[in-house]
Amino acid sequence: MRKAGGWGSLLCMACTLAAAAPADEVKALLEQGKDRQAYELGKAATEALGTPLFDFYFGIAALNGGVPGEGVLALERYLLQFPENRSAQFQLARGYFILGEDQRAREEFSALAPGATGAELDNITQFLDAIRARESRYKPTSSAFVELGVGYDSNINSGIRSGQVAGLPPGFIVAPGQSSERQADAFNSVLAGVQGAYPFAPGMSLYGGAMLMARSHGRNQSDVFDQQLLALQGGVSVLEGRNLYRLGVDLLKLGVDGQKYLSLNTLVGEWQYQNDQYNRFALSMQHSRQSYQNINSFLDINKTLAVSSGADIRDSSLTSITGAWTHTLAHRWNPVFTTSVNAGSERNRKNRPDLSRDLWGVRLAVTAQPLPKWTLGSGLSYQGSRYASDFAVGIPARHDQYYALDLSAAYVFDRNWSLRGEYQHVEQQANIGFFDYTRRSLALKLRYDFK
Repeated sequence: MRKAGGWGSLLCMACTLAAAAPADEVKALLEQGKDRQAYELGKAATEALGTPLFDFYFGIAALNGGVPGEGVLALERYLLQFPENRSAQFQLARGYFILGEDQRAREEFSALAPGATGAELDNITQFLDAIRARESRYKPTSSAFVELGVGYDSNINSGIRSGQVAGLPPGFIVAPGQSSERQADAFNSVLAGVQGAYPFAPGMSLYGGAMLMARSHGRNQSDVFDQQLLALQGGVSVLEGRNLYRLGVDLLKLGVDGQKYLSLNTLVGEWQYQNDQYNRFALSMQHSRQSYQNINSFLDINKTLAVSSGADIRDSSLTSITGAWTHTLAHRWNPVFTTSVNAGSERNRKNRPDLSRDLWGVRLAVTAQPLPKWTLGSGLSYQGSRYASDFAVGIPARHDQYYALDLSAAYVFDRNWSLRGEYQHVEQQANIGFFDYTRRSLALKLRYDFK
């Protein structure tokens, strides 16, 4: 009997060693980023299936290699032997997420969250947020945020240098101290918003949201450029396979110095197509009705010469179309590239063809996460405008070229708090000097998300 027991022990040891070899090979391929090859190698090693160490690495390889069902089964077998292994628990939760089993994924991630720190906690939080976003397809969801900001703007009024106005006859000048002269100032802002979705049928939801913004400036003379904004949106979304359709209405009210200035009512239609996990395409059309109201203002920054803005002559209708492609690279920084192009036509409703225009543009943007709590972003934008009629008698039609560079860096403290820095450089080149300006702004914003 002792001899038989000894042979049994040797046999078990041999089986364990035999299974360890393919497990090590699968692990090595995973470390090299060769997920599919790791899966194929593990799939061929049928004799090793059921061995804990092999099941662990094979499970990860199957998840990464696009066969999540096999990966989940392997990880479940492993956890029967080693139920306290946090790495295996996380990978199993990830497998449930990939399979769309959101309830089981949330249970697993939520069980891990109390003891998680650092990068592990960040990853768990991102998955829980993604599950919550997906659940908006079939259960009501809502979110809200508050954001406080401070910054500096080199041209708060999009003004120009004093002196002769380029593109106009001699004598058309901007004198020092006039309100159209470029003004620089510090500013502070507050922004709050809420949004939600209510599913009413499979794949169909009502969505809506509201946002309030106020921006004020440091110097007393600059309060005529203070802004207040109210934005509302609502509509219906339909999800069919890889296609997402939206039809809605956006309403915007903009105030300047506490006075109603602009009302913008927009009908929006959008189509998104998720080609695969790396590529998304979108096409949207908008039709807006812009209505301006005259406000009391001043010709000079010292507020001695009161005038009416006469803005109501700018009432117009704007129709535009935008196409976009979003591409995600399979890289540890998770870089996301977005390219969009747009074209549109704005038509004045007050018989002022000199205020009607055709417009077109392009934008390139990228975001990346070089560290778990950091997100960096940058973008380049161009917008061209050509107006339909002469600016005035003997003065050609206006045409503008708008360029913008924006940079951002965001740091997430935890699930709720984040801090973001923003920089923007704007240059508008115009043949009519009143609209030719440069602007630079720098802001720091602290945000709290209610989740």
